[in-house]
Formats: sequence, structure tokens, C-alpha cells
Amino acid sequence: MTDATATAVRMPPRTLLLTLLGVSTMTIMASATITPALPGMEQHFAATPNAALLVRLVLTLPGLAIMLAAPVLARLSGRAGRVRVLTAGLALYVVGGGSGLVLDWLPGLLAGRALLGVGIAAIMVTSTALLADHYPATEHGRVLGLQGAAMGFGGVVALLLGGVLADLSWRGPFAVYLLAVPMVVLVLRFVPEAPKSPPAPGGPQRTPRLFGLYALMFLGVVVFYTVPTQAPFWLGAVTGAGPVVVGVLMAALNLVMTLVGLNFRRLRARWDFRVLAAVLFAAYAAGLVVLGLAGGIWMAALGMLVTGVGIGLQNPVMNGWVVASVDPAARTRALGMLTSALFLGQFASPLLAQPVVDGVGLGNTFVLAGALGLVVSVVLVFLRGRATSDSPAA
Repeated sequence: MTDATATAVRMPPRTLLLTLLGVSTMTIMASATITPALPGMEQHFAATPNAALLVRLVLTLPGLAIMLAAPVLARLSGRAGRVRVLTAGLALYVVGGGSGLVLDWLPGLLAGRALLGVGIAAIMVTSTALLADHYPATEHGRVLGLQGAAMGFGGVVALLLGGVLADLSWRGPFAVYLLAVPMVVLVLRFVPEAPKSPPAPGGPQRTPRLFGLYALMFLGVVVFYTVPTQAPFWLGAVTGAGPVVVGVLMAALNLVMTLVGLNFRRLRARWDFRVLAAVLFAAYAAGLVVLGLAGGIWMAALGMLVTGVGIGLQNPVMNGWVVASVDPAARTRALGMLTSALFLGQFASPLLAQPVVDGVGLGNTFVLAGALGLVVSVVLVFLRGRATSDSPAA
């Protein structure tokens, strides 16, 4: 048997890849689905004190739960098995996400979103780790790019469907969370546990050196998450756009994310992670400034599409950088911390943005977020000039 044949035999079946890509779409649907429903939800709960802030927390509260749960679930998955944790996470996703279909009490709705966050943490920690475990390092650029593309495509479906359902009722988009039910069956049928990898010889695990990457993920999410939390209100003020139009524009943003993910393998072959990170923050800077200065629907759409380039790069760049920077045995723990940083950024974004919105207005808030993205991009370019490798310690 030739080496090529042996490699082909050892490659995981396509059903495993498709299932893990499908599972990955659940994470983007968690927030994107209900974005078009935020204005209707705020109107429904108008009599509740601090409704404007609490409604935005409905979108972002899962981030706090994920921040707390991801490191714990990462360790648990190492003991109980990643597939078991993934399956349990999908079950919590259905219960917590679907609670919005029946609950009419805003604090109760927020509790359901926290439960949803625990489920998302389990999915995020295990799905990327399982992709990296089942595929060799030479395939990581391809499969992580496909994961980013799948998440973007899931966002397109979720936002289009969410926009239509939100036009009927603000509760409608919560039904999309029930799509996780068949994913449980597929995971149990097609996703086995991967053999445990021993620690690489010659030194300790490098997890403590990754705090710079966690900080990059946090800053990136704080910057771009002004779009799903604030754009529906900004588009309504500038263009008069309703839930359907907002859903279409957010879906277009996710379509760009899909296209970037499909081409990530080529981008990674040409540039190192630091360059790609600088590009993604530059895309945030350009897109958010254009969005903040928009006076009509077409300019706003252009800004959102450019922002989508950054969003499309963020997950494969940061996940790939972390996976490449740690021993396989430390992979789940490192990805758990990265997941915590990601969703901490989601939780923090509206809390940081709302005082700015109150002080300078929605448009200027987008411009300032873009300026922060530009600063991060320039710093990355400067640091690359002094670095000699992709290592976070460089």
C-alpha cells in the first residue's frame, strides 16, 4: 500500500466533517437569529425598568455564561469525553434557546439565555477541538476555514429566517433553536471520540503564553459586536429599515463571512496569522467607519459587508493560531479560554457601547469602534516587524 493510499484510508469520513460543520452553525445562530427581533422585543417589554439595556442583554447574556462555563467544560470534556459534552451542550441549547417561545417574563427570559450560554460553551469548546483532533495539522487550515464558512452560512439562514419570523412576532426567531434537535442525533451517529494525543516532548505546554491571543479575540468581538447589538436601531433611524431589511443585511454580512471561510486555506498559505489578524482589524475599522457615516441604505450595506470580511477571518485566524501554538493535549483547555474571551467580548460590548451611544450617538459609536480596530491593526503590523514566527511569544 502506498503512503498516499494509507493517508486516504486514515482520513475521517465526510459525514464526520459535515456533522461537525453543522454543529458549528449552531453557535452563530445563537445570537444572529434574534437580532432582527430586538426592536419588537424592546417594545413588548417597554414597561419593564431598564428595558433598553435588558433587551440587549438578551442577545449578549449567553456570553457571560460561556465565559464562566467554557474553562470548566473544557476540563470536563477531557475526562468525560468531548462527544458526551457536545451532546449535552446541544440539549441545553434547545432548552435554553427555545425558552423564548413561551416565557413572558424578562428576567426568566434572561435566565433561559444563561442556560443557552452553557450549551454554547460546550459546543464551542468541543466542536473545534474535535475537528483539530480528527484531522492532521496539514488539514487544519482547510477544515477551520470550512468551519468559518459553515458558521457564516448558518448566519445567513438564521438571519433571513429570523427576519421573516420577527416580522410576524418577536418570539418567532426563538423557534430556530429547535434545529439543534436533529444535530444531537447526527453527533451520536457520526462523531466518535478521537484517540488522546500525548503531550509533545521537549518542553511544557504553552498555554500560559496565549493571553495575547485571548486579548485579541476579546477586542475583536467588542469592536464588531456593535453591529448586531446597535445596527438594527441605527438602520431604523437612518433608513427606516424594518426587521426584514435588517435580517437581509445581516445575512449578507454572514454571506461575506462564508466566502472568506471558503478561501481561508489560500489566505493562510500566503500569510502568517499576525498579518491575517491585522487585516481583520483593518476590515473592522473600514467597515464600521463607513457604517457610522452612512446616510442611506446602500452606504450602510457597504459598511456591513466590509465588516463581514473581518468577521469571516476572526474565528479561523484565532482558532488556527491557538491550535498551532499548543500541544494537542492542551488544545481543549486553550480553546476553552479562547471561547471565554470571545463571549466575554460579546457580553461586554453593549455594556461598553451603551454609554458611548448615550453620549455621542449611534453613528459616532460605530466610528469610534472602527478607530479602535485601526489602532489594533497598526499595533499588529508594528509587532510583526519585530517578530520572527507565528508564536504568540514572538
